Amino acid sequence: MENLTLAQLKGLAQQTHSPSISIFLPTHQAGPDTQQDPIRFKNLLREAELQLLAGPLGPRAVSGLLRPAQALLEEADALFWRHQREGLAVFIAPDDFHVYHLPFGVEERLIIAPAYYIAPLLPMFTANGHYYILAISQAEVRLFEGTRYGVDQIDLPADTPLSLDEALPTENLEKQLQFHSAGSPGGARTSVFTGQGPGDEEQKERIERYLNLVDASLKPVFRDAPAPLVLAGVDYLLPIYRKVSDYAQLLPKGITGGPELLRPEELQAAAWPLVEPLFRQALETVVAQFQQLASTDQATDDVGAIVAAAFAGRVDKLILATGVQVWGRFDLATGQVVHSQAEQSATADLALLDFAVTQTLEKGGSVYTLAQADMPTAAPAAAVLRY
Repeated sequence: MENLTLAQLKGLAQQTHSPSISIFLPTHQAGPDTQQDPIRFKNLLREAELQLLAGPLGPRAVSGLLRPAQALLEEADALFWRHQREGLAVFIAPDDFHVYHLPFGVEERLIIAPAYYIAPLLPMFTANGHYYILAISQAEVRLFEGTRYGVDQIDLPADTPLSLDEALPTENLEKQLQFHSAGSPGGARTSVFTGQGPGDEEQKERIERYLNLVDASLKPVFRDAPAPLVLAGVDYLLPIYRKVSDYAQLLPKGITGGPELLRPEELQAAAWPLVEPLFRQALETVVAQFQQLASTDQATDDVGAIVAAAFAGRVDKLILATGVQVWGRFDLATGQVVHSQAEQSATADLALLDFAVTQTLEKGGSVYTLAQADMPTAAPAAAVLRY
């Protein structure tokens, strides 16, 4: 079972083996409905089999393609089906297979197309809901990728020091600086520097160098997928990290306390109130910007124009209606889009809005999602262009 991160989402979007099968299923965490989940999944696999057999693949190829997903049904009485979340996403293609538990409900759906269908996953990673939490102490470094639904710990770059001692192993300083807890009248406890002489400054300098190394190692992560960053740590570390970091989206407020004691869900609960106002304000700003530019050539709500502009790297901000998709074909050579009447074709048609999203993200743009009723246009997509 994989954690669904932004990097995983981009990987799904870049998968090019055809046919690509995307299955979404609302699931249940408890109660008698849990027994129906594997039955409904089996029905979706059977429908996928029938659609594939109607195409160019023979029975042996179809059976081999679906075998990893069929194996999930063999676990009908095992932990897999008894430990679901709100939704399940399964992606199947030649030599490629992924399963994700989702922290939100999804519409039951089977899509067979030339690429994976990722639209139901976008609310987790659009610019109005994606952020990081860096939980850091002298003894531990953890990085989390968060959404409004929860957080997942993600792998640190290989050069990230995991502790102060690992970052500066050759230094054998005496512990001239100790930290003790002091109680406040309200009952809260804070960490306080004590010690005497130059040892104080030497230890502070050592901590600063350690945090600078951590910050430098994380720059590629934040450069590839910029998002607000919430710090979690004891109160004396947070201002030092802010001093050494030049990351523009580092929040001025953080989560104070020993981060080792906080579970991921506790970090998410503390971080979301800090980032949610930023997302709300940013979305309002983007909508206002589109409305201001709507009558110019710097904005469009034409899906074909948006797809072509995204492919050319011209889309700066993309706003999508949730739960809406447009199918068609895009000619990479001419930049022309042909819309389809039917929802999908396993041999040719693309989910055009998915394509626009992945191209926008890959080329440094931002993606936002709104309910159709809240969109600044009657179209399912709106874009602010770079030029």
